[in-house]
Amino acid sequence: MLLKTFKRIQPSVILLIILMAVGIWFNTFLNPENSNFFFNEHPMPLYGILISFISPVSIWGTLITMIIWVIHGFLLVRLNTKFFFINERTYLPAVIFILSGCFITDLQYFNPVIISSIFLLIAIERLIDSYRDTNISFNSFDAGLLIGVGCLFYLNLGFFLVVIWIGLQILRPVNWREWLVPILGFFAPVLLTAAIYYLLNGDLYMFIRTIQDNMVPFKYEITQFHYYFLGYLALIIVFASFRIIRDLLTKKVKSRKIFQILWWVFSISVIVFFLVPWASFDMIIFGFIPLSFLLTHYLLNIRVKWFGELVFYLFAGGLFFILFHKNIL
Repeated sequence: MLLKTFKRIQPSVILLIILMAVGIWFNTFLNPENSNFFFNEHPMPLYGILISFISPVSIWGTLITMIIWVIHGFLLVRLNTKFFFINERTYLPAVIFILSGCFITDLQYFNPVIISSIFLLIAIERLIDSYRDTNISFNSFDAGLLIGVGCLFYLNLGFFLVVIWIGLQILRPVNWREWLVPILGFFAPVLLTAAIYYLLNGDLYMFIRTIQDNMVPFKYEITQFHYYFLGYLALIIVFASFRIIRDLLTKKVKSRKIFQILWWVFSISVIVFFLVPWASFDMIIFGFIPLSFLLTHYLLNIRVKWFGELVFYLFAGGLFFILFHKNIL
């Protein structure tokens, strides 16, 4: 009863999650390959600094990525524990998010997407902290600042600046000045980086060219098994969405607003993937932030226990099959 085990809040579950992460990354440690994503060839400034010290495909780079992924998972658990919008304390959000590391093996190597995703998650938390704040909320400045810093690791994170404005509209009455605060927060680290580039090189073109290099059309090729899994995931999302729509009426106002914000995070991930030429399947990491909570809510509320276990086994089994299908077939 794997799902029943991960539902519980016990120290032993933390150990199981860590062991699960090691199992997911095991093959990557044993058989390192070159990453096919463009961001290692044309890194954004802060990511470029990191890979000057850490090789993306090295053992240390892979180990750090696994650790970041696990930390990210537990930060999701912390977010629910803090705001309690799922109405149950569980480690399932961490399990679901860490399992998403199976989907694209190249993202198991050191990469800027998982780093910037941490910044997005903390920005969402700061945004929710502004709920019912009657004064001008500087939490939105913090959120904009986090998005701006994260954008210096991975350019596409900048699209999620829209989430801050949408979140403010959802959470509280907005003073017109607050529309400017996130922009100031976002551009503070960006302009500082541009100034450093200018002081070091006497020319802003190098900074502009770095951004342009990250806007080259790019598509990551996936296998047919990925598409089969995405079809199954889409089916679960449909059922889970119907469930959350029905249950929202029974939830507190704050919980409903949090789920609305998470819905927008998912929507922007999908929109950017389909409409932005230089965005690819790496956007799935951002999409799994809201999906981790949506699927957790669904799995916790399936009344037929064996069916819940089956849904979870197919979800986890499908991801593990994608990860190890080359060894199986």
